[in-house]
Amino acid sequence: MSAMAEIMRIAVNDRGPELRERLSERLDRAAQLRCPEHGQPVIAVTIHARENGWFDSTWTTCCPDLERRAAAIVKDRCPAEREGSCPSKAASGA
Repeated sequence: MSAMAEIMRIAVNDRGPELRERLSERLDRAAQLRCPEHGQPVIAVTIHARENGWFDSTWTTCCPDLERRAAAIVKDRCPAEREGSCPSKAASGA
């Protein structure tokens, strides 16, 4: 597989650049994830801005576990993910 095919596609639906800038580091971390079962990266994410800085995300991944892990990073639900010690991973058996 070429390196170009492994780049996560990101779309941010917002009126300005603020949300993309705020999520930049987290999106970069999510793009580094690989599914332990299938070895696949996150394919794409679309971020939909809502009011007061909130947002929804739609993911394209090989399985629900990878989607949960990526969403947890972007929603900042599990900061320990970057160290590989996320409690949600242990609970899911990943």
